[in-house]
Amino acid sequence: MTFGQWVRGLFGGGSSPPPPPRTALREGWFESILDESRFLDRWPEYAGVLARMDPIATNTVPIMAVALRRWSDPSSRIQLLVNREWLEAHRDDATGVLLHEIQHVLHGHLTDPKLHAVAYPRVMEIAMEISADETIPIPIPDHGYGIERFAAIGIRRGQSSMERYQKLAAAFERGDLRMEDFWEARTRDSHRPRQGGAGQGAGLGDLLDARSDHATAGRWKNARWGRGARASAMKLEAMKLAIVQHLRGERGGHDDPLSRMQRRVAKELERVVYDRDGATSVDWARALREAFPKRRRVRPDYLRPNRRFRDRVGEIPGRTRRPPRPQLLVAIDTSGSMTGDTLDRVAREVRRLASHARLTILECDAVVHRIYPFTGTLGPFVGGGDTDFGPIFDEARAPRGAEGLVLFTDGKGQMPDTLPALPTLWVITHDDPFLADHGAIVRMPR
Repeated sequence: MTFGQWVRGLFGGGSSPPPPPRTALREGWFESILDESRFLDRWPEYAGVLARMDPIATNTVPIMAVALRRWSDPSSRIQLLVNREWLEAHRDDATGVLLHEIQHVLHGHLTDPKLHAVAYPRVMEIAMEISADETIPIPIPDHGYGIERFAAIGIRRGQSSMERYQKLAAAFERGDLRMEDFWEARTRDSHRPRQGGAGQGAGLGDLLDARSDHATAGRWKNARWGRGARASAMKLEAMKLAIVQHLRGERGGHDDPLSRMQRRVAKELERVVYDRDGATSVDWARALREAFPKRRRVRPDYLRPNRRFRDRVGEIPGRTRRPPRPQLLVAIDTSGSMTGDTLDRVAREVRRLASHARLTILECDAVVHRIYPFTGTLGPFVGGGDTDFGPIFDEARAPRGAEGLVLFTDGKGQMPDTLPALPTLWVITHDDPFLADHGAIVRMPR
């Protein structure tokens, strides 16, 4: 019997199964916690939230965490990550922490986009902690995030999480609020569950980092408060890959066998570069051959001997077969994450690509700004907002006679569910992990 069936049985006239012994919590371990605390008898209004949760025993979190199984889908099921060792050692505290997790869900902390587009994600976590604790209907031990602690900077009862964030952020900018490293260790739950083991969902912190325009690597590097020891280069690469796999690769859950069978994966071409005038560039002839199907066209050629009349060169033409220059739609990501130096490199590569194909340029961030045939010059580019690949794919469906789509981007954007109508070559501007559901990938040399 699944946990959802167990909850529905409580409200469908059936009796709940007896809890297993506390010394043998394997199957039904979470249901036993609810039975011992008479959780649903005391708070039946939370049955709907519990029915959406999938309890997962894992050592990837020290206490508990809530996570969306599909981070970009507000209707996704919720993963409740629970450290069983902590649970066995703190059974009396489990009810309060579970109520805390439920409040995170009810306050929209996992799904409200406004709460995930902020300049100071760590400050937002404090606001969320305060809000999640405020409505817990049982006495809970103080852990340093009480409203009273922040009363001097205007935190009051009845405020929303966003109101509290605004007051906390203003105090942080004034220097009246310091981000203490030990605060994170005092939270009732984990906001950044590791992307390993059973913890494959996106935690609060994962959502904050993924959706915040300002939560960039450079910002964290230059933060005014400590974030611990610097990770090794190998560990950083593994973390980047895990995040990309989660944000780009999930289709119903990383451990879903059906999802793995249905997942489409783009192929990544070898780094193909050549040196022209001392500057490295993509080997476009090779990249286009590998990314797009070749078309061969027969043409008469008087300089080649005819196979049947080899001695009549210049009188009877031979034939040559070579692919014509393709017509390509070239999309350039002009969002705020594409720096001026990166766009200069893109412009150089587009000019080199033009010697191999006829190009139609498309400038796009969250919307398509301009579409024009390439005549030899580029820029200044129009953009600077967020990145959404959906408008690019929509334009690729327009009847322009293009044979393929070449998309210059750093890959930091919203990936639509629908595939583009054209074969796609992703030209990625960096060496960080990037996963796509279709097409081919090539890296721009630095």
